[in-house]
Amino acid sequence: MFMGMRSRLLRLIFCLGVSLSLCAAEVALAQTPNQSRPRHAGTTPQQPPPTPPAPAAEATVTLNEPFLNALLEAMFTQLGPPSFPLSLAAYERPAVKPPATIEPPTGARAAAASVSQCGSVVVLEREMDGVKTAVHFENGRIVAPLAFSGSYSVVLLGCMRFQGWAETVIHLNFDRERQVLSARVDVQDIHLSGIPSLANGVVINLVQNSLDSRINPVEILQSAQLTARLPISAAGGALRLRAKEVRPEILQGSLRLHIIYEFIRDK
Repeated sequence: MFMGMRSRLLRLIFCLGVSLSLCAAEVALAQTPNQSRPRHAGTTPQQPPPTPPAPAAEATVTLNEPFLNALLEAMFTQLGPPSFPLSLAAYERPAVKPPATIEPPTGARAAAASVSQCGSVVVLEREMDGVKTAVHFENGRIVAPLAFSGSYSVVLLGCMRFQGWAETVIHLNFDRERQVLSARVDVQDIHLSGIPSLANGVVINLVQNSLDSRINPVEILQSAQLTARLPISAAGGALRLRAKEVRPEILQGSLRLHIIYEFIRDK
């Protein structure tokens, strides 16, 4: 009997211990913050990771001063100096013939004869008055001194020959439709020598108009250099490389062209 009472007492103590443990566990779980509780799988849909942007198809072309000036040297030595007619429309006045009964003076007759043998033209020279035709990249700009010579026929004054150099700044422009990178030469100032001061202003305007209208625009990169066709026979076709943007970066002594490309299916 004593053994039976002892066994029942042990079972009672064991049941009380288990009950107290379960209660303690429930209290601890109730006091746990919501964010620390494990979540059931599938309650919140998993978001796919964002797709990284496709890298830009970019090519970089670098042009330095020695390359461009070597190109100018080859042009002058192998092809010859470029020449342009002066823009006379705004300044040329028709000559007034003297009456038939009056003979023109000898000096005027000689001047008129020299006019027919004197062309109104400006010629780019390799060097003039100590200034060399060249291209320089400096202070974020493209500058190009242009040496030149020329002649201008004036009635009563005869043939005036002049020389000098022009200060110019070059601006770049990309035509996406034509796939051409071109440059525009902006004449800032002109230094002349060899002509009378009376005609200095007229000749300066003539030379500036001629350089502005006859040189511009200068094509630096044409479509043949900016586009390409890439045949891929295994894929059953071809892709064409086409420039979307050309971003110039002017460094000290060099020009860096960042060319952004797109790929287009080609027939």
